[in-house]
Amino acid sequence: MKGNWKKWLLTGLMLAAPAAQAATVWEPGLRLTAEERYDDDLRLGDGAAGGQLMTKLSPRLSLTGKDGRLDMESFYAADFLMRHGSGKLSLDHRAGVELRHVLSRRLRVDSAARVFRVRDPASLPRDGLARTTSPTFFTQATLGVTGRATERLDVRAGYKFEAVRILAAGQNSGYAHTPSLEAWYRGTRRLSLGLEYRYQGFLYQGELGQSHGVAAGLRYRLTRPTTFIARAGPVRFLAPEGQQSGWAPRVHLELQRDGELLDVGVAVGHDLVGASGFANAVWADYASVVFGRRFTQRFNAFGAASFFRNGRAPAQQWGVFNGSPDVSQGYALSGGVEYRIDRRFMVQGAVDRIAQVGVPETAGTDGTGAETPGAADLTRNVFAVRLVVTPW
Repeated sequence: MKGNWKKWLLTGLMLAAPAAQAATVWEPGLRLTAEERYDDDLRLGDGAAGGQLMTKLSPRLSLTGKDGRLDMESFYAADFLMRHGSGKLSLDHRAGVELRHVLSRRLRVDSAARVFRVRDPASLPRDGLARTTSPTFFTQATLGVTGRATERLDVRAGYKFEAVRILAAGQNSGYAHTPSLEAWYRGTRRLSLGLEYRYQGFLYQGELGQSHGVAAGLRYRLTRPTTFIARAGPVRFLAPEGQQSGWAPRVHLELQRDGELLDVGVAVGHDLVGASGFANAVWADYASVVFGRRFTQRFNAFGAASFFRNGRAPAQQWGVFNGSPDVSQGYALSGGVEYRIDRRFMVQGAVDRIAQVGVPETAGTDGTGAETPGAADLTRNVFAVRLVVTPW
């Protein structure tokens, strides 16, 4: 017995290893953000056309769980906003959960859900939503199952759901259902080729619009941190009764770089989208650039720029870039710096500008022909200073 202690120890470790791998490690987190900002948004309706100072407090609770096969991240955050010019208070809510589960060597499942109830649609993680000062409810959920058919071929079935409701009298909820099926073939270590079928169901005011589309995809790793992704194909839009159906192109080009000191993301494309809160479905042109630059372990800079256009699907007045009441256009610019004092404290400075362009100076439209009072001037400038505290 004494001479075989190494064998008994090794046997004990082997028996205990599966139990240790199966145990899920849970880690709670807390982050507090205190922000002082100047906002000249003319849509605030507080009698402060020249803008006003605001204080924003955002506590964020998170919970992560990990084991050998499961990876879960969840959070809840509240945003308390006090306007010094009018004394008005508002409370926004944000919550989300993301799960990644490896069922076997060849099969994995990923899912995510995010829920927002906010007064300012510009704070939502998607452009093209209705501009309004009323509280807005927005939810987004995805589910995907990926299976490795062969050593080079992956097949994925996915589903995406979006819902928008402007919480004001007379408003209706908008929904978008998007199931899809795609296959990706790894031709080389750098190149993958894909093929996708996608269905979209757009529901608004009791009317259902639908689309069927196929697209070819390409994914190419230019360098170790840089990947180029392209997706393109035709989309057939079937409008509700009494509206125009037709064909529309779908194009998406993306460049991603995740490096040690520099992160860059570039995306440009054209597609049909729904669940915008003001229409059944719209065509959308979009372009965006985001970057992050780490100068030292403590000092970083970040920035973003985006542009969008949309109009009634499938392609009404797509070629009109100025002077159309049925085409909405806008852009957003943002940038800032952050300095990490230590592990728990970080300060940030940021500037944002959001503008709507290409709409008449009189009572405007929301990109679909519906009247939107105040759409003539949506220019907005925000200057903010933040203190971020992470106790644990």
